Amino acid sequence: MEVNQSHSSNDESEFGMTANIIFNLAHLGISIEDSKHFDLQTYLELVQLEMQVISGKSNLRKATQSDIDAFLI
Repeated sequence: MEVNQSHSSNDESEFGMTANIIFNLAHLGISIEDSKHFDLQTYLELVQLEMQVISGKSNLRKATQSDIDAFLI
């Protein structure tokens, strides 16, 4: 017995985006389990920071306690 499941092109696009997000988080050293606690805005901020590092435009400074608190909240 064969189950015929059809997927729309929207499904494929959504799966592709999800795969890209998982790949990017893994590249940053963040586990899938830990990423369950992220919202989309946090993810986008991480991507922006990574892009700054890659481009060489990173603004080097030590994290303050408020930076750490904001990241953990």
